[in-house]
Amino acid sequence: PQPQRAPSRATYRSFVKIVAMRNRFLVSCLAVSTLWVASASAQTAGLALSTSVGYNTQRLSLKLSPEQAKEAARLGEEATKATRAGKFGDALGDYAQGQAVMHGVAWTPDVEYASALRGKLDHAMVDQSKMKSRGVTITIAPLYATEHAAAAKLSASVVLVQAGKDAGELSPKAALNPAPAPFIKQVELPLDAAGDYTVEVRLTAADGAAPDGVRNAFVKSMPIHVEDLSSSATRLRITLARNQKAHYALPSAEYVLALYERADKGEVNPRTYDFRKEFATAQAIVDAVYDGSDPFAGKKGDFRRAYRSTVDQTLQPYRLFVPAAYDGAKPLPLMVALHGMGGDENSMFDQYGKELPVDADKAGFIVVAPKGRDPASMYRGSAEQDVLDVMNEVQRDYRVDRTRIFLMGHSMGGFGTWSIAQDHPELFAALGPISGGGSAEGMVKLRNIPQYVTHGDDDRTVSVNSSRTMVEA
Repeated sequence: PQPQRAPSRATYRSFVKIVAMRNRFLVSCLAVSTLWVASASAQTAGLALSTSVGYNTQRLSLKLSPEQAKEAARLGEEATKATRAGKFGDALGDYAQGQAVMHGVAWTPDVEYASALRGKLDHAMVDQSKMKSRGVTITIAPLYATEHAAAAKLSASVVLVQAGKDAGELSPKAALNPAPAPFIKQVELPLDAAGDYTVEVRLTAADGAAPDGVRNAFVKSMPIHVEDLSSSATRLRITLARNQKAHYALPSAEYVLALYERADKGEVNPRTYDFRKEFATAQAIVDAVYDGSDPFAGKKGDFRRAYRSTVDQTLQPYRLFVPAAYDGAKPLPLMVALHGMGGDENSMFDQYGKELPVDADKAGFIVVAPKGRDPASMYRGSAEQDVLDVMNEVQRDYRVDRTRIFLMGHSMGGFGTWSIAQDHPELFAALGPISGGGSAEGMVKLRNIPQYVTHGDDDRTVSVNSSRTMVEA
């Protein structure tokens, strides 16, 4: 393509397929984003936003009676008002009650209180060599205040699950008294093999049952990963501390340690990563730098990178694909791909049939996917800066045709595509927003930029009208 010319339709073949898989991916993303909690104050804001997406999708998709539809809409409006007022806990309570309404479940004190509870493990990465000397501690606490907590009569049991099947009871059913919350329980893990497991705290109401329609409120699932990784982490930590050389590749190794620690705290899903492989890759990076070589020189294909942000000095990850056609002799086009809400830098590569890298290789495109801070950042503020910084990182390390830098994204990434391009129209040759929306008034800034807009016309999450309004503008 020539400067200011849109990519071919073939380049967007995989992007069109994204729409068909959109709802399934969104549900999985929301499940992940609501599973991991770090702090109540930070969590409730992002959780209220992500919950609103799933809530409205269900409200428009489920077969509801007129009474259910009316009440669900009212509670949704109340939640929106609470969110705008910064009362995120109230918003989550309204959404939870609306879920019960849509599934025909009575809003009893038991359901109300169960909906507010969240579970957390003190360690989600369990060292296999130390299992005999320690268990894990489970904390169950309300994320927000509930009006009728004192009247709740819940009971809880703790079960270990592997591959969808019960692998053993960790704690028998016992009453859960709301008065001394949070509830802390230490359990021993009867594990003799490495792998992925889930600790489930299963709640039951006063009648001994858990309503089917709101099962997620009554089952608190906490994934754990069992493997002897502490020695690899210690070795990497020591070699990083010994190495005094400044090198652009080192943050990618440092981030593996940070990611491992976050996974142990339950802030990211430990199942998402092969940490043994990640540690080996990070160790090879540090060893190469120490020996005076460039660990990324000549490297092609799909790999993970990270950099230290100038915004706050935090380590920020990104995913990079370098096509086989890249030889450094001539510049190649760059595609910047933005994930949807609840996703991260891996989503555009690992979801949607994993077709983005395949098509990029055929087309001869370098592709980069930034994380963009929080799963619900909407690519504003520091999240927007992350996108720009990652673009600079790629252009520093590879020969990029600056007249052929393209920006695309799905759902929240579609919104981000338009908002970032409106803020920096001089950077992009063309845009590919999918199932997004944004400021129609700002489209005048993009009047000279070709855009390939994709949106399903029966989208129950982001109305197709949000894209039609942008196209018309």
